[in-house]
Amino acid sequence: MIFNTILPGAWELTQDIQRDFFKLYVPSAWQQVAKSLAQQRVKLQGKGYPSAPVYSLDPIIAASFPQIIQTMRNGWQRPGVPWLIATEPTDNLDELPTLIKDWLREEFSGCLEEEDVEFSLSRLDDNLWHWEDEPTSYSLLNQPENRYDDIRFQALPDYLAGEFLKNPVVCFPGEVEYQLTFYRAVSVKPGAELMSWPPYRVPLFNKYKEQIGTADISFVIHFKLQTVPWRNHPIIYHQLSIRRWITAPLERLPYRGATAYIGDNRRWLDGVRQPFCFMALPLKRAGGEGGWPKPISELLRLNDSPLPNPDTLASNPTYNWSVLDEQSRGIQAAIAYDTRHNGEQPCLPGVSPRDLASLDQAIQHRINDGFPVRRVGEAVRVSGTLSPFWEPGKPQKRGSKKQKDPNDLSTPMLRPKVAAPAVFRQCSNPLHTILILWETPQCRDALITEICQLLSLSPQGETKFYNTPTGGQGEETVYEGELGSLCIKTQFVEDLTQRLDIDNPSVLGNSRQKRRVNLLDKRVRQITAFLPPTEGLNGALVEIKPKQKYFSPESDPKLAWRIGAMQAGYANQHIHALTGGTKKKSDQERVKRAVSDLLRQFGILPAPLIKPDIDGIEPSVWLVCFLVIRRTRKTTASNTASTVVLMLRVNPMEGKVEVTTPSLFQEKEPLKENPWVSYPVGLSHLIREKWEPNSDWRQTTSDTNEQQPMSEKKRQQKAEQQAINQFVIDCLRDCLNTPLEKELSPRVLFMAEAQNARQLLTWLKNPDLPANDLPGEFKRQMTQSEIDRLWVVRLRVAENGEVPVGIVKGSPGSRTGGLFYWQDVCDDEANELYLSVRKLFNTEQGTSTLKKEQSRLDDGKKQAGNPRLLEIAVVHHPEIDGEKLASFVHNLRDRWPYFADEVSLPFPFPFATLAKEYAVSARDTLESEASEEV
Repeated sequence: MIFNTILPGAWELTQDIQRDFFKLYVPSAWQQVAKSLAQQRVKLQGKGYPSAPVYSLDPIIAASFPQIIQTMRNGWQRPGVPWLIATEPTDNLDELPTLIKDWLREEFSGCLEEEDVEFSLSRLDDNLWHWEDEPTSYSLLNQPENRYDDIRFQALPDYLAGEFLKNPVVCFPGEVEYQLTFYRAVSVKPGAELMSWPPYRVPLFNKYKEQIGTADISFVIHFKLQTVPWRNHPIIYHQLSIRRWITAPLERLPYRGATAYIGDNRRWLDGVRQPFCFMALPLKRAGGEGGWPKPISELLRLNDSPLPNPDTLASNPTYNWSVLDEQSRGIQAAIAYDTRHNGEQPCLPGVSPRDLASLDQAIQHRINDGFPVRRVGEAVRVSGTLSPFWEPGKPQKRGSKKQKDPNDLSTPMLRPKVAAPAVFRQCSNPLHTILILWETPQCRDALITEICQLLSLSPQGETKFYNTPTGGQGEETVYEGELGSLCIKTQFVEDLTQRLDIDNPSVLGNSRQKRRVNLLDKRVRQITAFLPPTEGLNGALVEIKPKQKYFSPESDPKLAWRIGAMQAGYANQHIHALTGGTKKKSDQERVKRAVSDLLRQFGILPAPLIKPDIDGIEPSVWLVCFLVIRRTRKTTASNTASTVVLMLRVNPMEGKVEVTTPSLFQEKEPLKENPWVSYPVGLSHLIREKWEPNSDWRQTTSDTNEQQPMSEKKRQQKAEQQAINQFVIDCLRDCLNTPLEKELSPRVLFMAEAQNARQLLTWLKNPDLPANDLPGEFKRQMTQSEIDRLWVVRLRVAENGEVPVGIVKGSPGSRTGGLFYWQDVCDDEANELYLSVRKLFNTEQGTSTLKKEQSRLDDGKKQAGNPRLLEIAVVHHPEIDGEKLASFVHNLRDRWPYFADEVSLPFPFPFATLAKEYAVSARDTLESEASEEV
């Protein structure tokens, strides 16, 4: 059913509220000692940050003293800047100096001489710590004159959470009514968090409605203050999620440790009683065992209130779980589940639309009780049901065992009638050869069968044999069809997919990380030597070993294959061995995905990709997007932070994908060559450009070394921003002057995602976002004709709570999709802000998804079916109505042919985001296989 109005989970204060806060400054002597120890570590190790690493201290302090509103990291670096801002001071600070000394010991004793560390600490005076005598009053509504003194983004969510906790019980209607009680969960992350306790035991049902188990979860409420385009005052967003808990004993902690939530009604820093709340603490692996932060452990030991032993908690994860009352004493603890844990997830993520509506109603009820907030506007539908762009396949009868016609598959690029013409269309970088590196004959044969079926090919001529560079033998067969031909080579992968034996003492390197890098570099060399020489770029499908129990991600050889095969001239996709033969549906799906993902890496697209009768615009429009790929100091060979930006453009009339980077632009400019390269060549370029220390593009590489004076870092940052802006302008002008047809001047649709790009394209930030205009530097360098043909749209995804949730008005628990205009949110009605809601996935429909009246607490095995909203801000739209342009961008979410459903960011963004697969080095930790939805 189509609904025309959604209620954004967005609220504003109805009155100006003043609050008093107390400040704590770091004594200068303590600043100097922390800085001195950090500089000694940098000098000894040749890398690191030569200033106090307070990123590790702040979570410890927040756990010890939950009344902290904000921690200011500059408080450990600059005089006159407070470190802690709190709603109340402690009665005494006797334990704080001891806690900080323990933190300094834990940070530096492992790399510096213990005697030197102790000597530095012995010179510190514990009596120098004290709160300011008088509190400072702040407005929760208005920005202070000094924007660096703006604490509203922490103080206002904290205030609202406190008001909410005056009535902490929330009713969540479902098949039965659930009453959950919420408590504060302390964190240094922006916003305020409340968590229900004790955990609720959720039933798990199979498709036959038989209960097959249970899972323990808590609901989590977030309040965050967010800025909104073209609005002076920020808005409070509420979010609702679940936290899943480990209940079975853990034999071993995950590779990167775990997060434990410790609940107590006693303030750890000074022992004062407080309302029960939770603190998140890292439970890290150390020598195969878990360990708490030593400063916290020592603090609680001195106060005779020890944390549970990590081994005890791992063997009994439901540590003291109980309902709380006035007489409750002692610590309760739980270990949060995440995807790093081995085994099946206890419960599917996400809450139902019914749950979101219940929380929204709870907030409205509190408004009636004097809660000083009100909702900001409503969002009304402007477009929705349209003719599908891709021809829908014929549905198969339910229960039919007949194999489905491939041309009826829901994913367009899995259909032979779509894929074959796209693959064999003339392009600048055609796919001539696919190399299959197999370990099992079943996987090899299934891949060949899928390639032939998808591209309508059959073998021609005899199979030839060739010798591999390492002395092995491979097979080569030419396959032909009506539209073209393809060479398929196959060879046994030998032992190059074996896991990396990092624990082997014979491997060079004095640390686990160095041994891993050395092993990866060695495996990369072996792979490049093993693969047949190739002219240009070819494709490779690699059968790789699946994860084993307790498989360490650092031992995974996939990263070596990603780098080594591309260095040898092969874009590559990986597949695990088939588990049930070619008749198993999941195996068939994996084979299809492996082949189509390889085609995607070659930028293969059907055409055309714009239809005037659906989109309302002519197809002579370059579709252009911008993406920033950032690398930290720890993941680059040069030990410097790096930034690479991509501009990606698609010719929608020919289905042609091209990409460029600043270094490519710089290489081509003197020769006046086309700086845009085909998509697979761009991926190959990322492997080479990936952060080499002698990169030519110095102005886009910013080293965040804190030895540099702040003014120098700001100068470098500004130079980088100016260089990237100039690069974007040059790319857009090139597109505006490159015709798509008949020498006609094309239009350009330029899209950028705010959270990804705003640090470099600063005009994307809300205070600076142009309103129905272009940035000044764009206008100064463009002709009027170019300005009139450029459309600019800023997108923002719902990461970090930056986009509100949406609740269907008048029908709690219902779902809807389409494009909605958010009324009464911008200060000027001439500015247009839209919220795009994607359709439900195929897997989110029918009996596999929670019903309208169901809560997540009713069933942990069903899909939540709760799409997150995409914010669309129409920045510049000459000669087209803003609503029409926003509708086109919304339609582009359904234009990615490698996915059966709509994606988070509109086409062609998935090409750009998936390019990060090749922006890697041996220092990287392996990420899970990318999903088009992500």
